Amino acid sequence: MKSININQRLADKILSVFLLFLCGLILWEIRKFSEYGAYFPYIITIFLAVFSFVYFIKSWVFTLRKMWSSEKEQQELILDLPSFLASFVGVLAYIFILFPLLGFLVGSILFCISVTLVIQISRAEASFKLAVLSFIAIIVFCFMMYYIFRHLFHIHLP
Repeated sequence: MKSININQRLADKILSVFLLFLCGLILWEIRKFSEYGAYFPYIITIFLAVFSFVYFIKSWVFTLRKMWSSEKEQQELILDLPSFLASFVGVLAYIFILFPLLGFLVGSILFCISVTLVIQISRAEASFKLAVLSFIAIIVFCFMMYYIFRHLFHIHLP
């Protein structure tokens, strides 16, 4: 098992509390929907709440066994920080800007492409071929999700 940095453990604790708060907020807002319209979001939120609670327990109960054993592991964590921060800012932009302005399909495609590119660049895996394949996979996936929700679940996405 890989050792965990104290700062990472603190971030896990903060994120677990945030996720539980977010689940509570979503459940509160779902009350405004009709019973038919609230069913699917309610089920998804319950799953998210269960996984968030497990994450909460793991991050608050788990005790550190040892600190980082090498400088290399510490350096890897520091190198991953910019891609994490860029992804986090991207998630906030998706939630508050892309999704409300552009809707599910276009917003999701732009968000997924930007996060994929950030991750590929941070891992030095960026190539034109990989970017094109990722772009195609993201578009196909987003259209599939839109089709499934629209035609199978009869849920109209914004």
